[in-house]
Amino acid sequence: MFDQLRKYAAAYAVAIGGVVLTCWSSWNVREELQSSHRREFQWAASDRIESVRAVVDQGLDALREIRGLFYAAHELDESAFSAFADPILQRRPYIASLLWAPLLNAPRQEPSAAVIGGAPTTTAAVNDDPLGSEREQLTRIPVVLAASRAISELAKGVDLNTSSELAALFARARENGKIAVSGRMTLTRPGRNSLSVIYAALPIYAPASPQSSPAPEGFVLGVYDIEELLHFAIKRLEPRGVEVLVRDETTGDDAQFLPQFLHFYASRLEPGATATATGWLPEQDENQPRMVATIRVGDRSWTVTCVATHTFRSAEAFTEAHWSVMVAGLLFTALLSFYLVHSRREMDNRSRLAKTIFEREELLRQLAETVDVAFWAINAEATRLEYIGPAFRQLAGDEVELDGTAPSLLLDVFAPKDRQVLSAAIADLQADGGRFSLILPVSPDCRGQRNLHWLRVCGFPVRSPEHGLSRIVGFCEDITAHKLAEDALRDSETKLRTLFNHSPDLIFTVDEQARILFANRPLPHPLAGADDKRSELALPAHIRDAYLDKLRQVFAGGQIEHCQYTADDATWWEIRMVPIGSDNAAKTGRAMTAAMVVITDITENRKLQWQAIRSARLASLGVLSAGIAHEISNPNHAIMAHAHLLARIWQDALPILVEYEQEQGDFLLAGLSFAQASETISRGMADVGENARRIQKIIGNLKHLGKQDHGHMDELADIAKILKAVLTLLDARIRKESDCLTLALPEGLPPVRGNVQQLEQVFINVIVNALESLPNRSCSVRITAGLDRSGSRIIVRVEDQGTGMSDEVMAQISEPFFTTKAESGGTGLGLSISSSIVEKHGGRLRFASNKGSGTTVSIYLPIVKEA
Repeated sequence: MFDQLRKYAAAYAVAIGGVVLTCWSSWNVREELQSSHRREFQWAASDRIESVRAVVDQGLDALREIRGLFYAAHELDESAFSAFADPILQRRPYIASLLWAPLLNAPRQEPSAAVIGGAPTTTAAVNDDPLGSEREQLTRIPVVLAASRAISELAKGVDLNTSSELAALFARARENGKIAVSGRMTLTRPGRNSLSVIYAALPIYAPASPQSSPAPEGFVLGVYDIEELLHFAIKRLEPRGVEVLVRDETTGDDAQFLPQFLHFYASRLEPGATATATGWLPEQDENQPRMVATIRVGDRSWTVTCVATHTFRSAEAFTEAHWSVMVAGLLFTALLSFYLVHSRREMDNRSRLAKTIFEREELLRQLAETVDVAFWAINAEATRLEYIGPAFRQLAGDEVELDGTAPSLLLDVFAPKDRQVLSAAIADLQADGGRFSLILPVSPDCRGQRNLHWLRVCGFPVRSPEHGLSRIVGFCEDITAHKLAEDALRDSETKLRTLFNHSPDLIFTVDEQARILFANRPLPHPLAGADDKRSELALPAHIRDAYLDKLRQVFAGGQIEHCQYTADDATWWEIRMVPIGSDNAAKTGRAMTAAMVVITDITENRKLQWQAIRSARLASLGVLSAGIAHEISNPNHAIMAHAHLLARIWQDALPILVEYEQEQGDFLLAGLSFAQASETISRGMADVGENARRIQKIIGNLKHLGKQDHGHMDELADIAKILKAVLTLLDARIRKESDCLTLALPEGLPPVRGNVQQLEQVFINVIVNALESLPNRSCSVRITAGLDRSGSRIIVRVEDQGTGMSDEVMAQISEPFFTTKAESGGTGLGLSISSSIVEKHGGRLRFASNKGSGTTVSIYLPIVKEA
């Protein structure tokens, strides 16, 4: 028994090892197929989501195209509107109707077909809230121009504002100045089935007025068939067994219920599937793979949910290939074990071995004649064609006769020049005995086709020990598809590389040790040497540890990470780290193979963010100041009125008291003699009135500070008045910082065109900086204004006797986020924003300073030229 075991030990080892390897291979193939199945579903779902997004955007673009027509045409009648809109309806069958409806507020007005640039004179001005719920004025939005698919409910003359849903839609469109989209609505058609539609409205403003005007001329309205829209978006794609559910996830007062069901698109492979009564997916799809994406449709948000059905079609040729692998592996193991066992018993059976060899030779011959590759053979002298495979007819044409023995049969499929190349290759093979491989185009005259085809022609020498070269064999293979794919891949690679190299961001890939594998441009911080590829050395020293920590998290968790840092030149940068995987990552046990690092300059974004925060704070301060001013104003009015009344009473009573003093002698008032009391009361009355008027002036400045800045640049700004108002606002700060601040203004300064509040912000920033630079209260600040030599600009100079600035500070004074007052809360945006405001007004902001000798800030602003 043990002798038999040792005798067949190799067979047993092969059997056990084969079973184990077969089971492991089957499991591995099964996992790969499932992973591929999920990826293909994600691709198919992404195609459908992007198709829905593209079709929705194309549908809404129709409204913008009509708006462009309105702005281009001064007058537009029904025929011109139809001529423009009908082709749009033909290209986009899911658009049920395109309408033009003007905004009218006169109840008995007849709508006119004239639109932007030619509005009828009978159209009254629309109030500030034409679509409000109170309906203070009767607002009508009648259909004037219509291009539709025979929908009678939206015929010309129909007032669309009678529907509460459409009224809310028009209100949102007018409020935003952009396209507003309704929820799902039912459109009733007499004698036909009703449609589930959505409405999209785009306000049209007069060409001379901005879109922020409170009264648009009217609305371009689109009616979209939801079912046709989704069918149009998805039917262009190959049916793969994917169902699509579209829901409206918009939150707001106009949403009837959340979420709102829009449409369910059943797969063409399972046409009987329907959504549930609540608008959710069918029960049989609950545990199926799905993908959910949110798309913007005007001012609404739709969610598109794609679910793989049980009939989802994958691209794998064998979905049950793991069973095939297992069966084949077990079969192969069994056969190999059987062969090992019987090979020891039947070593002498030469006849069966010869038969097996013959059968295999026959199999090879059949294989050579049935595959698409055309095998050929010629004699050593290249004078006779000994064999050519049947597949040659597919390459040269069905009319080719394969019975001939002339080598020209093989050569004639090529152009004369290529025949010479092939003949020269055969001659070289005869001379040196080496093989050859050529890629040659097939002559169009041979196949009778215009498309160019390419063949790979290979030749090999066959030698015998007695005679040397006995024949030449080879094959012809059609590689047209491979050739075209290779050319397309090469072109695509060139385009992608060009795009990658011209990206404004610094992009490079790194491995797990943070070594740079590839970069699209030279690094901002050169590395120590050519062999040093550590990516952290390309970053400033203070960010390197944080960068390496984030990079380790990317490789460990496979999630995108990012961080930000400030460079030495006060610029801001953002680092994004994106993991990169491969198909072989799961087999090798490594989740990620590399990471892509993108370094982006975000200085401008940070500047805008800080400017927005500062503007919001100033707006809040203005609102608070206006509220405080309002609360102080009422009691101050009472003080002013009573102070004036008491002053008149005192003036009337003073002669009586004087006469009484002369008759009765001196007397006391509040412990003071009459003379002291008379002087004190007169001075007190004057002080009360003067201080009350001063309070009223401060209240006026606070109300002006709280006024909302709409950003208009067409105001006439009196520089002298602005400077006086700024000094009034800063009076407490001035008295705290300095005992001497002078303002020298000439008479008759011309006005400046711009934004008064923004100019106030500039002067406040500059004066506050000058006050903060003073070392003590004895130092002064001088403010002057006047015209330059040419008389075209006003120069406002703020000179202080402060500590001054060094050359290094002067070089960075206007850069965003640069500040010398970080400890006291400085943001480094005051002078940067001030410089931007002055440049927006067409002026310049200049600094002159020396360390220890003070600073002079000059503000140049162009004056308003008289017409």
